[in-house]
Amino acid sequence: MAGAGYFYIKQDYTQQSAATYPGNPDFTIPPITFFDDTTNTKSDIDHFNLYLYTYIKPLKNLTLIAGASGDFFKYNEKESNDNDLDKNQFNPKFGIVWNPVVNTTLRGAAFRTFKRTLITDQTLEPTQVAGFNQFYDDFNATEGWVYGLAVDQKFSQSIYGGAEFTWRDLEVPWFNIPNPPAPPVPQLEKADWKERMARAYFNWAPHKWFALKAEYRYEKFERDSEFNFSVKEVKTNSFPLGIVFSHPSGLNASLGATYYDQEGEFMREGPIPVPFEKGSDQFWVVNAAMNYRLPQRYGFLTLGVTNLFDEKFQYYDTDINNPHIQPDRVFFCKLTLAIP
Repeated sequence: MAGAGYFYIKQDYTQQSAATYPGNPDFTIPPITFFDDTTNTKSDIDHFNLYLYTYIKPLKNLTLIAGASGDFFKYNEKESNDNDLDKNQFNPKFGIVWNPVVNTTLRGAAFRTFKRTLITDQTLEPTQVAGFNQFYDDFNATEGWVYGLAVDQKFSQSIYGGAEFTWRDLEVPWFNIPNPPAPPVPQLEKADWKERMARAYFNWAPHKWFALKAEYRYEKFERDSEFNFSVKEVKTNSFPLGIVFSHPSGLNASLGATYYDQEGEFMREGPIPVPFEKGSDQFWVVNAAMNYRLPQRYGFLTLGVTNLFDEKFQYYDTDINNPHIQPDRVFFCKLTLAIP
């Protein structure tokens, strides 16, 4: 399996910011007002990539995955050459899928990744190696090594489960602007981030109309103190539980509850740096939904609610652009149509 792609992206955007620091209650730090700051940036991105994968079966129950990809990335900011980024990267890919006995699957993988822009993520390149995801919403041009181990087990026709562990070592590029009296010339630097993720799941269908699921998830993120988005370390344990009812008439209903236990070291945002603080919270979030399958498989009509009991909590979502839980009750209606 092979492919290649080329993208040219022209960017022209305006960023406006304003901030006011109110000081502290005893007035040892007085209030400070920062005036509006508007910046206009024009830049070009050239990105060429190619990939090659092969799937080898030396035995009937063993599949080996070997491949590689290459990324040739160039970012040019027209106003200043100090913010340019020119990166060529070779990405080896290795994976293994083994069925030592019937109904048991062992998986492993090790591969290197390069974060493309959102537009250039549109590709026919395989998005996973041996079931481990390759594409994450990291910062553009982030380099990463991903390692994974997993076992999947089918216990019977209606019961199956498994466990998976993934770790990622990332080098995140960022431009550091020195503080006065040094000249404000951006310097390209790299921050070391580490991510550890584990999950175990168990699914059971006791009846053809009902399905039960239970899962455990663990995440640990560690970030460089120089570039961290106000988080030095965060650990999250979560326990999603759920039940699904599916009737032959096309009416389905689901109820899910997830317990979260999170702790970490965080920095309060503001123009004046403050030391990292430890914080934690534990809470439940309950979601419910009903959907109806339209006749002749034309789609679904869904009615649902997230955070059913309007739980309030303090939680740091590691994907700040796409948070998967909200501290407010939300009702929604969704119509999904499909053309046969």
